[in-house]
Amino acid sequence: MSRISFVDFQEAPIHANLHREAEPGYRGYFHYHQGIELLYVHEGEGSVVLDQTVYTIEPGTLFLFQPYQLHYVKALTDHSPYTRSIVHFEPNAVAGTLQPFGSLAAGLRRIWKDRLTTHVFRDFSSRHPVEPLLLYYYSLLEKATPEGRHMMHAALLMQLLVFLESEGAYPQDRLPSASRSASHTEAILEWIEQHYHEPFQLEKLASDLHLSKYHVSHLFREETGHTVTDYVLARRVQEACLLLASTDLSIEAVGVRVGWPIPSHFSSQFRKWVDSTPSQYRSKQAKLLASRQNMPT
Repeated sequence: MSRISFVDFQEAPIHANLHREAEPGYRGYFHYHQGIELLYVHEGEGSVVLDQTVYTIEPGTLFLFQPYQLHYVKALTDHSPYTRSIVHFEPNAVAGTLQPFGSLAAGLRRIWKDRLTTHVFRDFSSRHPVEPLLLYYYSLLEKATPEGRHMMHAALLMQLLVFLESEGAYPQDRLPSASRSASHTEAILEWIEQHYHEPFQLEKLASDLHLSKYHVSHLFREETGHTVTDYVLARRVQEACLLLASTDLSIEAVGVRVGWPIPSHFSSQFRKWVDSTPSQYRSKQAKLLASRQNMPT
């Protein structure tokens, strides 16, 4: 199964799935997208792992994930329903449409390319009429034609970007504080960020953080639902995808950079996550880039 979520932006640059309730037993996984994702939580509880930080899921919160940003949503569906609305979009394709709207175009560039101070907007629904907006478009999209759906997706995204633009420069004081129980998990995530390209040794991780191997494994799995090794592999594949798509490094050099110096091992591990070889992935991304450059603005 692929752990990178490919959205067919050649078919349409904007996709929306509104008011979707997760099935009982829903279990997410570490993944990333080639476009921007806006995730709004209507109801539910759980946690989101993003940028070496663990955030609690709360109704009324908007999460913003930039292209290729590794994240994981752990919803506790056994205790309460998890209902969310998700909008994916290809920023390069949308940018031309927003050019006449100066502040919106600048806001898009910011959430697309800048290093944001936060990706999590608590109480978003208290500042913006996002609940009635999403319910309105949900009812329209249920009976819309394919052409009508494309138009409505664009209108919905435009309104959400207006909401985000009014948030200003995403000030630091809007950053949610992680829960007390997440501190060790965040330390583990930070350690992996510094060492994922090296041969992984759980013993070294535990020793550096002054924890037992059991405690590291148990705490991380309890908090994220996955093993430490899962995250190391996901981080390596994420970096490999970025390097394959944005540099001219040889495939062998990319493997060395991310911690897989043996080409055959790199290829087999990459394929498990992306459902293609590194060479096939690079070729696909080159074709996608060419198609985007040929899109009318």
